[in-house]
Amino acid sequence: MGIPTKGVSLMYITAIVPAHNEEKSIVNTVNSLKEQVDQIIVACDNCTDHTFKNSIETGAQVFATKHNTARKAGALNQALERYVNWNKKDQYIFICDADTIISKNWVKRAKTLIETGGYDAIGSIFKGDADRNSMLQFCQQMEWCRYSNQIKRRQKVFVLTGTASMISARSFEKVHEMNGYYYDENSITEDFSLTLDLKKIGAKIISPMSCSCTTEIMPTWRLLFLQRRRWYLGALQQTTRRKWDRVLFPYVTQQFMLILSVFAFMSLIVFTTYLMLHDMLIFNFLWLFVGVIFALERVVTVWNQDRESKLFAAMLFPELIYSFFLQVAYIGAWLQLVFGSIGTWHHVTE
Repeated sequence: MGIPTKGVSLMYITAIVPAHNEEKSIVNTVNSLKEQVDQIIVACDNCTDHTFKNSIETGAQVFATKHNTARKAGALNQALERYVNWNKKDQYIFICDADTIISKNWVKRAKTLIETGGYDAIGSIFKGDADRNSMLQFCQQMEWCRYSNQIKRRQKVFVLTGTASMISARSFEKVHEMNGYYYDENSITEDFSLTLDLKKIGAKIISPMSCSCTTEIMPTWRLLFLQRRRWYLGALQQTTRRKWDRVLFPYVTQQFMLILSVFAFMSLIVFTTYLMLHDMLIFNFLWLFVGVIFALERVVTVWNQDRESKLFAAMLFPELIYSFFLQVAYIGAWLQLVFGSIGTWHHVTE
């Protein structure tokens, strides 16, 4: 059961934007929020550029974090603890990355869902902010497209994205009562950790197709590797540190399936290489049929996209290379977990 929502028409929306050296994107982010929320708080976290100045010029309420070593989670906690008026009734907190642009009427559509469906948290469907000028950009866009279609098809939210999500103040308060904090500062994937906490308190969550946003995609293979290794490590840390229960079980199952897929993919590569080196690779109609089915699956899962996306999916090999790269990042996350690494956060400009 979700937490009851009353008086939605009088809902007060406070947006919190954690920002670390985001002088180039913060103005557009705040401007996309200004007409949709009642208050904007920019948490300027250890910034050495003009993020603070640019945020003030947009009309947002801005503060510099103090002694924060917990990155995004720490900045969000400081904003929630010190700058949010919890006495306001029917308040929702809009968490938004400093490189994100929310769609027009995002909040209006979210309010409608809350009023009609009693939801406690609304997440975003996101897409990249860059053109598809490279294989890397194309593959990331395709991945996010499939993820959006999966959410639409299954009507389930696996992770309430930190990119742009709106969460009731009452849900945040319940999480704080349960844990003693809003965001887990020991987690390097704070949105994943919060999602588990929200599900544990019984919050009703949805990520509708009507609430979309654009956000930054990784411009280089190196940054993509570091980003995904962090995401994977964060998930592994949560599934190994938390008590296994009804909420966590689907995520534990996902990790087992990921391990199985990595093992199968790597075994296929090794076996195929062995056959090629020993001149034992022969043509087989069965494997040709399997390949055709796989190609069709790739195309069908992006059927709602443009012609270029379908053609790219039919090529198979670019996305196979991309999948292999992501699996290497997953192996890297396991190595970090085994050797006790707490993980790192790499800014795109680094």
